[in-house]
Amino acid sequence: MPRKVARKERGVFEKVPGSDIWWIRFKDAGVEHREKVGRRGDAIKLYKIRKADILRGVKMPANMKDKGIKFSVLAQEAIDWYVNHDRRDVRNFKGRMNLILEAFADRAADEIKPSDIDTWISSHKWSSATKNRYKNVFGKTFKIALADGKVTSNPARLVEQRAENNARIRFLSADEEERLRAAIKRKFPKHMAEFDVALNTGMRKSEQFSLEWSQVSLTRKRIRLEKTKNGSDREIPLNKTCLSVLEALHGTRPHNGRVFLSKYGRDLNNPRAWFELALKEAKVKNFRWHDLRHTFISRLVMKDVNLRTVQELAGHKTISMTTRYAHLAPEHNQAAIEKLDPAAA
Repeated sequence: MPRKVARKERGVFEKVPGSDIWWIRFKDAGVEHREKVGRRGDAIKLYKIRKADILRGVKMPANMKDKGIKFSVLAQEAIDWYVNHDRRDVRNFKGRMNLILEAFADRAADEIKPSDIDTWISSHKWSSATKNRYKNVFGKTFKIALADGKVTSNPARLVEQRAENNARIRFLSADEEERLRAAIKRKFPKHMAEFDVALNTGMRKSEQFSLEWSQVSLTRKRIRLEKTKNGSDREIPLNKTCLSVLEALHGTRPHNGRVFLSKYGRDLNNPRAWFELALKEAKVKNFRWHDLRHTFISRLVMKDVNLRTVQELAGHKTISMTTRYAHLAPEHNQAAIEKLDPAAA
């Protein structure tokens, strides 16, 4: 069958026939401009954006007429987009972007290649998950700029995603919890409430430390979380331990704003400073705050709570995320398999 010839598009052309690298040409105030784009579909889209901008009287940025717009401009626009769209991860996005800007701020955005991004990411001794988060920052930045016609392509799309190992599930043993509680009581008694709430709700760190009193109902024994990581709202029931802790806090702190405050009365965003010292004091190794969430989920599984309920309490989007915890306790699995043994005579 003969190859289908693509319909000719006005203002879009292939400078070198057969190269599959497409350009656009258009006139602004009588001056002809040409831009190298790449894929034909992207060239068609960019041509329409340029023509629409000319009709609206939008001027092309001066630095777009030479080497192109700088990455630092795109970075600020991406940050503004995150702020304006009330994204919960805006703080993390800004932090990662600041590091990226140290290397790419003055680079012309259209001159950044996929290999530049990949080489920079590879130069850091991060986990695969962290490397993917930085790739996503590049990708989102170029995606926003591409939609606005500020760049001609998104080089991050061609950067390979790193394979992540999500098998790490570390949970607190009874002995470790006893030692850690003793260390917190000795060194950081005012932070015991944060520890108890984490162990008894399984909230993610960002959820817990952005929690406000307006989201807590002591009468209904519920915490209401909005716009969680999986994109939906959820309610967390409070057991007696957690309810008692929150009632005690409620009696000593203002009833508006954040639930968890620093010793200076300011919003507490991260428990890392005191928690790492407590871990060291208790000689609990290879443990982080997020592992308290693992502990919450694994303990539910080990107490024979059905996986659908565990999924709901943990706020997992899919049941497959919950089933990762089913194998965590060998002694629990051993007790289950022994139920197949014939009853003793």
